[in-house]
Amino acid sequence: MTEDLATRIAEREGLCSVSSNTKWQRLMPLIQSFPCHKRIKFIDVAEPTGWQTGLWQPHPHYVEASGGPEELKFVEWVEIERCERRHMGRLVQCSVLDHSDEIRRSLEEARATFKETDSSFFILGYTRPTVTPIPFT
Repeated sequence: MTEDLATRIAEREGLCSVSSNTKWQRLMPLIQSFPCHKRIKFIDVAEPTGWQTGLWQPHPHYVEASGGPEELKFVEWVEIERCERRHMGRLVQCSVLDHSDEIRRSLEEARATFKETDSSFFILGYTRPTVTPIPFT
């Protein structure tokens, strides 16, 4: 039996899986529901995707985020900003809505493995033995 690419990458990088495909399938609609900016880091790519408000699931086993569909088993983490910025117009400052409590409660209810920073939540698919998954700029 041959190993798949995700398994080979995880073994080579010393990654520990903390979210299965089934868990990601439950989490993705929840993640999509938050109006805050999001980005994804895949285990087979060095940098995360760009910030965006939407993520799409063209198929239950895939997620699409600015680069074509990727299998859920390659998701290292998804980052969600705590606050939503609403553009009010050219002359009016953006309004900022903090969704921290709602996001935290939803992730806890979904039994997601996540970490919080001052500005965002990281929902983990894998952990690295010596590297903190936070943050890229």
